[in-house]
Amino acid sequence: MVASSSVQSPPQHQVFINFRGKQLRNGFVSHLEKALRKDGINVFIDRDETKGKDLSILFSRIEESRVALAIFSALYTESSWCLNELEKIKECVDLGKLVVIPIFYKVETDDVKNLKGVFGDKFWELAKTCKGEKLDKWREALEDVPKKLGFTLSEASDEGEYINKIVGEVIKVLSHVSTGLEGEVPIEYPSAAGQGGEAAALDSPPLFGIETRLRQLEDKLDFQCENTLTIGVVGMPGIGKTTLTRMLYEKWQHKFLRCVFLHDVRKMWKDCMLNWNILMAELLRDDDNVNQQVADLSPESLKALLLSKKSLVVLDNVSDKKQIEVLLGECDWIKKGSLIFITTSDRSVIEGKVDDTYEVLRLSGSDSFQYFTYFAFGGNHSTTPWGNFMNLSRLFADYAKGNPLALKILGAELNEKDETHWEDKLCKLAENPNKTIQNVLQISYNELGQLQKDVFLDVACFFRSGDEYYVRCLVDSCATDALRDLASKFFINISGGRVEMHDLLYTFGKELGAQGSRRLWNHKGVVGALKKRAGAESVRGIFLDMSELKKKLPLEKCTFSGMHNLRYLKFYNSCCYRECEADCKLNFPEGLEFTLDEVRYLYWLKFPLKKLPKDFNPKNLTDLNLPYSEIEEVWEGVKDTPKLRWIDLSHSIKLSKLSGLRNAENLQRLSLEGCTSLQELPQEMKRMKRLAFLNMRGCTSLRFLPHMNLISLKTLTLTNCSSLEKFRVISDYLETLYLDGTAITQLPANMVKLQRLIVLNLKDCKMLADVPECLGKLKALQKLVLSGCSKLKTFPISIENMKCLQILLLDRTAITDMPNILHSSYSSKMEDLRELRVGMNGLSSSLRRLCLSRNDTISSLQIGFGQLYNLKWLDLEYCKNLTSIALLPPNLEMLEAHGCSKLKTVATPMSLLKLMEQVHSKFIFTNCNNLEQVAKDSITSYAQRKIQLDARCYKEGNVSEALLTTSFPGSEVPSWFNHRTIGSTLKLKFPPHWCDNRLSTIVVCAVVAFPYNQEEMNRFSLQCTCEFRNELGTCIRFSCTLGGGWIEPRKIDSDHVFIGYISCSHLTDRVQGSREHHKCIPTVASIEFEVRDGEGEIVNCGLSLVYEEPNHVVIEGSCNRSSTRGCWVGECKVSFGVRLLFIVLRYLWPAVVFFLVYGFFHINKLYF
Repeated sequence: MVASSSVQSPPQHQVFINFRGKQLRNGFVSHLEKALRKDGINVFIDRDETKGKDLSILFSRIEESRVALAIFSALYTESSWCLNELEKIKECVDLGKLVVIPIFYKVETDDVKNLKGVFGDKFWELAKTCKGEKLDKWREALEDVPKKLGFTLSEASDEGEYINKIVGEVIKVLSHVSTGLEGEVPIEYPSAAGQGGEAAALDSPPLFGIETRLRQLEDKLDFQCENTLTIGVVGMPGIGKTTLTRMLYEKWQHKFLRCVFLHDVRKMWKDCMLNWNILMAELLRDDDNVNQQVADLSPESLKALLLSKKSLVVLDNVSDKKQIEVLLGECDWIKKGSLIFITTSDRSVIEGKVDDTYEVLRLSGSDSFQYFTYFAFGGNHSTTPWGNFMNLSRLFADYAKGNPLALKILGAELNEKDETHWEDKLCKLAENPNKTIQNVLQISYNELGQLQKDVFLDVACFFRSGDEYYVRCLVDSCATDALRDLASKFFINISGGRVEMHDLLYTFGKELGAQGSRRLWNHKGVVGALKKRAGAESVRGIFLDMSELKKKLPLEKCTFSGMHNLRYLKFYNSCCYRECEADCKLNFPEGLEFTLDEVRYLYWLKFPLKKLPKDFNPKNLTDLNLPYSEIEEVWEGVKDTPKLRWIDLSHSIKLSKLSGLRNAENLQRLSLEGCTSLQELPQEMKRMKRLAFLNMRGCTSLRFLPHMNLISLKTLTLTNCSSLEKFRVISDYLETLYLDGTAITQLPANMVKLQRLIVLNLKDCKMLADVPECLGKLKALQKLVLSGCSKLKTFPISIENMKCLQILLLDRTAITDMPNILHSSYSSKMEDLRELRVGMNGLSSSLRRLCLSRNDTISSLQIGFGQLYNLKWLDLEYCKNLTSIALLPPNLEMLEAHGCSKLKTVATPMSLLKLMEQVHSKFIFTNCNNLEQVAKDSITSYAQRKIQLDARCYKEGNVSEALLTTSFPGSEVPSWFNHRTIGSTLKLKFPPHWCDNRLSTIVVCAVVAFPYNQEEMNRFSLQCTCEFRNELGTCIRFSCTLGGGWIEPRKIDSDHVFIGYISCSHLTDRVQGSREHHKCIPTVASIEFEVRDGEGEIVNCGLSLVYEEPNHVVIEGSCNRSSTRGCWVGECKVSFGVRLLFIVLRYLWPAVVFFLVYGFFHINKLYF
């Protein structure tokens, strides 16, 4: 029996102990109470065994509690008080407001359940004095509560051990309740029957991912440090902060003499139950030196006691700095070396209060999936989702985005439900989110200020994902940075300069935002608000998807008149941003009144009027978007726009004047793309000192640029301004300049001022005859595009000083001489890569991409081309007079030589090999029909040696897979492929140990015959599918692409050879696990080639295997042939002396043997 509490009006998470007998009170219950209080758990227990106390007080304590411990002993049923309490406990359990844990103390569980033995005798004796409904309720309670899984203690049980187990279970239940799950998700313990008086096992779900989090948090600890360490543990609601700190507390509390875990400080503060004495009482509870109540001790005495021993303190769920100040004060009472943890969902609460912070991040994808399926499939570790349940489980786990609380609630809710229910629940999550999750989030939302609430709902409803600066400018109207406040409280996430929102918070925010018709995005609600104008005063935002309107919507002139608080207005089309319909579906026959003084964001696709209404005041306007509109000018006259930063008037083909924007001095981005009637920019634009981006692509009427210097302008796009004949530098600070497709005839001499210019695009400037020498002085330039400048015959600029130039595109020009991209002092015979790197400077050390395609004047590449050490991409496509290619750069990843019809020779070797991290490489020689056989051998030899080196990289862990493809004219599979066949499918039988850990690469080859009268193919793809089976029928299957992937139509003139080198890691990794059983190793293979997305027939195909041996790599079968390529590659860098010795031994060995034999006989003859 229990009466009053030892602490007046104790805080939340109370434990009510229901028991009978003085002996229990002074023994087992007393020890249990101390253990619970030591862990910061508040307990209701009757110390004085007061008689006659009003039963309603006890019932109130039961209702306030979260856990009840019903301790059944032999004499339990002789007390009507205990049975009345048990009846109330059952009532609260049935309502989902309480969790009960039965404890069978030295009494048989069967006696309790069936009312037998002494327990039953005492009950039937008491029953004589109470009949009717009361007796029935007692019997129901005695029948129901003992069925709950709990603990059984026999005479031989270790009470201390079981007390620890009971406290641990209470903590788990309270942690469950603290996350907001009370009454919603029942606690169900997996059954495990105890034997011989052992306790029934109270299992708990596995904490997937907790080990990693715990280790990361422990990395911040230093138990040898003599200073007190305070660590903040932060994260969004439900992420697992309490669970994590509880585990750490339980793991390390043995190192401290004073420990306290103060649960839910937020709730205690709200209930006015939080004070320093509570914390002190818990810390000093087991101190033998404290012989009186903590309240009776002076602060000085308390500090003296506390400073004598180190403490471990956890303040859980703190929501206000004042709570920390009340509990910790100046921390002058804490002994050095103590450890304090503060968990909170508001990072700002602990600023200046902690020494370090740990953010609990979301669970990984795999942990989320396991955590969800554990609860969705009845807490069974071994259950794996089957069929469509697997896909649905992944979708639910993805929705929860790694939040353990959401994963647990959703999984429990779907347990034992059929597939149809799962699908329906998934579809309705956005509109009808789980109420338990919503309630948890609501607690944190209620603590936001009004400004923070408005900003959160604005972001959730309208700007869920976007650039941080952009979103802040739109939603943060006050000096207070509400966006950052929301981030600190984990309502949004700001990372990498972007604002993002968790799906749970997004759904929660959308549901709140839809209330009260302040934020409208459903087309029915928007149309209703526009027509009826009821509640217009409260409307804050309108987003209307006009693709959902079935017909035109005529509106009155005064539609927006009452919307004085409207901040965000967007009329768009989600199906087609251009809205293919002829005009806007919104129609204003009588004109439009637009008194929207508060509007910040205005997006109106195909705005129907010639200008914005005269009464529109853009004083708060930040972003103006009127694409594909009918406007001829923005507005009449000049208006003050102090906050206007972004304007998009693209494809407003009638726009001819911009004079109304002369006061937009804070404008940062202006897009006028496709404004074909715009002939000039106003001179007043020079006042736009913050303009950083100006896009005038396709302004075909633009003839000149005004004299001005925009000091912030970084990007200027004049692409396809076909009437622009003269370019004027309007900013000395340009970084990107697009002049492609213009009619300019020359570049101004003051281009030399553009020392920050990174990209210069002059593509298809067909009137440009030359480029000035000053371009060679643009030291920051990284990309220079002169493609299609058909009148450009010379390239006189010295680009040696362009040390940053990485991309040079000279295709479709009339240039006859190659630019001086290499210094003549470089040796073309340089063989040591280290010497090459040391000897390079200028352009050759920076160029990454070089395009010389469609240049008929180039007959050969410079001998020193191999010195372009960093060149990755070389395009020689359709250089029809190119006959030879010298040594290529060592880091080349892409060589495109398609259509070089006169190409005969390539260097042998093609390039000096180098260890590379890049895996995918392509060397394309399609339609090089004059390529000599020696050149083809050199190509395959280079590819072979390169992939051997890459294979070694894979074995050393530098790459995840190796893949190289090459193609050239030919009608036979090269002879070094020892597995060959006619047709498109190759069937193989391998010996048992072919796929050991030395296997590194599979080489496949196919010869494709193309139709003689074929048309140009827009796309072509050659697919290779490899299938390996073992004796048990298990199949390993993977595919790769050997050729194709071009971006423009091509016609292949003859048969071609396609070779691909495939990493077999996905094969060997799966085989390694089955090494013990020879039947599991695949020995039957099927290699099938297929032409996709084009015409062609597989004539024959082949396969070879590459094995790694110590210090070298061997291609299967290659040692059986006499070839100049050899069969192994060791180190790629070999000294001249070693190579000379190799040549002598290889080619002159008969002469050496002859002289050795001759000398031997000659010496013997002289001797004898």
